[in-house]
Amino acid sequence: MGYREVSNDYLRTQVMSASPIKLIVMLYEGAIKSMKIAKLAIEQKDVPRAHRYLQSAKKIVNELKNSVDTSVEGDIPEHLISLYEYCSNQLAVANLTKDTKPVDTVIHIMTELLSSWEKIAKQD
Repeated sequence: MGYREVSNDYLRTQVMSASPIKLIVMLYEGAIKSMKIAKLAIEQKDVPRAHRYLQSAKKIVNELKNSVDTSVEGDIPEHLISLYEYCSNQLAVANLTKDTKPVDTVIHIMTELLSSWEKIAKQD
């Protein structure tokens, strides 16, 4: 069994045994990692790699948006959905223009949200 198979098995075990909050944290971490790789690819003028990682990050952001519990009372779900839509749009702009500024903006937003979810996960 090679490194990739071991790595995939480990990741599968992590996901299958994770709490819902931990899964959200893992999604944020994955999105941020993809955006950082995409940013580096943009800087290196590697358009196919930038596209692939921006698309990956956008898929994760959309998954986070779709996972918002809209039954929670108050403005938080609506604001969170709007924030995810903004992030998704910024990633689309970055993919079209191959500009790192929108990527930096989304990395900042997602890092702030990740920090909040990590605090919640510690209380869980």
